[in-house]
Amino acid sequence: MFSAGGSGMSSASGTATPSAGDTAGALGRQAAEAKSPALGKAAMALSIVALVLSVAASAILGATVGPAEAASGYYFTDTPDWYQTLAAVLVGLQVLCTCLGITGLILGITAAVTARGRTVSIVAIAVAAVAPFVSFGTFIALIFAIA
Repeated sequence: MFSAGGSGMSSASGTATPSAGDTAGALGRQAAEAKSPALGKAAMALSIVALVLSVAASAILGATVGPAEAASGYYFTDTPDWYQTLAAVLVGLQVLCTCLGITGLILGITAAVTARGRTVSIVAIAVAAVAPFVSFGTFIALIFAIA
């Protein structure tokens, strides 16, 4: 690891000095680890999946809640069993999308701080932060448009 006659000590001062090859190798390993954009890409993928699935679930639920209420009654328990199952599954999908979005947000912040795909991770942070508002806006807009 150190040079100077194989002992690791320089003869004049008695201190250890690293060789140029060891220093370049350590810096190269650090640069390779810090430059890998895989973490930022993973954050982006999770954020986009969370956005798409959440908006889809909100669109389906928002488009069907008004007609189901008009046909069956005001209370959720008045609706048919198949609709109750559909609504429960879509709400469960929203919970899953929330977990995916939070994971994407955390990975994006970590990737931005550690410079592992910084640009992609900043976009992932933005997508994960905007996704709940887009999803809820879609839900509300469809409820008012169809009901």
